Amino acid sequence: MSHYETIKELVIDVCVTGGSFPNYEKLTALVMKFFPNSKWQKTHYAWYKSKIKTGKIELPGGIKLQWDSDAVASTDNSDDDIMQEQDAEDSIEMKISLERDLQIYFAQKLNEIEHGLSLVKDGVEYNTTAGRIDILAKDSNGGLVVIELKAGKANDKALGQILGYIGCLSGSENAKNVRGILIASSFEPRVVFAAKNLPQVKLVKYQLSFNLDEIE
Repeated sequence: MSHYETIKELVIDVCVTGGSFPNYEKLTALVMKFFPNSKWQKTHYAWYKSKIKTGKIELPGGIKLQWDSDAVASTDNSDDDIMQEQDAEDSIEMKISLERDLQIYFAQKLNEIEHGLSLVKDGVEYNTTAGRIDILAKDSNGGLVVIELKAGKANDKALGQILGYIGCLSGSENAKNVRGILIASSFEPRVVFAAKNLPQVKLVKYQLSFNLDEIE
């Protein structure tokens, strides 16, 4: 196929066409080709492999894939592999859920990020040619502020992502003083060092807290 609506559709087609589950390098190359703005990671690869191997994602016509001997032995004899794949699935779902919760929370409480911020029209999951921005806001001076949220630690890729959004918006006619705020629970050291030389990018660290009340 030359066009896919979803990554799931792509994975199923590749499996059916090849008769086996593709290796990480091959599938990653295809995902990047058809979904260049995807946040595809190894955990996503493990998730799809687990779903198809266990039949939770069904292939058309009840097609059964050929699995290499290592994969079969792992499936038949090792609980560790199943646990690792389940952990990968849980990790993906938890990360997606947390990022969604962060997005909903901060979209309603932009002043907690920076005083004077306001949400632009359709500013949640704002579509650009460089991909979808988590939150797009304006500051008190009318400048656009790209807000990128990461559940967990932000790495080089996250910094490159927000710079891409800033560059994309900076080329539009009505944009002025476009800058970005990267929010995460922690940052890789290289991200911190790089941001010191990027005046248009600010790093903000969030912390989760829980209040417990005993029911009497």
